[in-house]
Amino acid sequence: MNPEHFTMDIDADKPRRSVPAAVDMAEAVVRARLNSLRKLDLQQALPLLLLELDRILHAQLGPEHRVALLECIKKPVLKAAAGLPKPASHGREGAQRLPAGMTLEQRLLLMMTRNLRHALYEIDRSQSSLLVEDDGDRVWVLLQVFRFLGRQVRYGIDWDRPWPKHTWQDLHDLFVYLVVRGSVQVNSGFTVAAFDDEFDAEIEYKRLLLLGLADRLTDRRSRTADFFHLLKRWAVDTRLVEPERAIGQERVIKVEVIRDEPPRLREAKLAESFRGWVLRPADAFVDYVRRVNRDGGQVVRLNAFRTAPSSRF
Repeated sequence: MNPEHFTMDIDADKPRRSVPAAVDMAEAVVRARLNSLRKLDLQQALPLLLLELDRILHAQLGPEHRVALLECIKKPVLKAAAGLPKPASHGREGAQRLPAGMTLEQRLLLMMTRNLRHALYEIDRSQSSLLVEDDGDRVWVLLQVFRFLGRQVRYGIDWDRPWPKHTWQDLHDLFVYLVVRGSVQVNSGFTVAAFDDEFDAEIEYKRLLLLGLADRLTDRRSRTADFFHLLKRWAVDTRLVEPERAIGQERVIKVEVIRDEPPRLREAKLAESFRGWVLRPADAFVDYVRRVNRDGGQVVRLNAFRTAPSSRF
């Protein structure tokens, strides 16, 4: 997929209303409000925490100020998410499926993700030079966007819940934005090693693509904890290929960036190009999926997209 094929309106997440002027959004004041939540039980604190996230999202703040507030609120958000009760998952231990609406934890993760995406676009709008790519605040925000989207995806898989609308679309939009901006050169050959802690947006994107693909191909047979620690190594050895290079091939894995969904396996031959990429997963990922499905009595033909030396682009 070539960057020139896409245009993006990064103002799509721009808040359309402002926080009333009476609300003090100074960092020290916000930090004090967050500290006061420690005295409350989770049932009392959660609505106030969501309100604080909404205030930050809609407040007229400078990029540095916004990032500072998000750094303050990240720990309370994670603590609240960890303390919330988990739903009984359908199909596991005979539990009944709950209504399809968002749980409180999903709403909390969604609000944090929206704040982070808005902060990223605000940082980029405020800079006239691409040197901002190395800005410490921007790197932190970008990493957190991927991580909170990852938490949202994992939650849906582990607790058998539908993902909030636009979860996957937001992920695809984010990566396309980075490609169009020039922040990412897909399959440039320059990537971090599996054991390296350096941030790499393409690796983060492929980690989540593989997370969603594993869920689809194994029919949600295993919890993410069974393989999450392997995702980065798999992502390093996974390739995103231009669709034109896979036309005529069978059992192609399509990453369609205009669809609000994870990658999907297309059994028939790919007859035409599309907006996105063909995913060629690491051999170790293929082996894992085959093992899980074999143990579950299901056969999924995966050999066709095994990585081969000739298919590494």
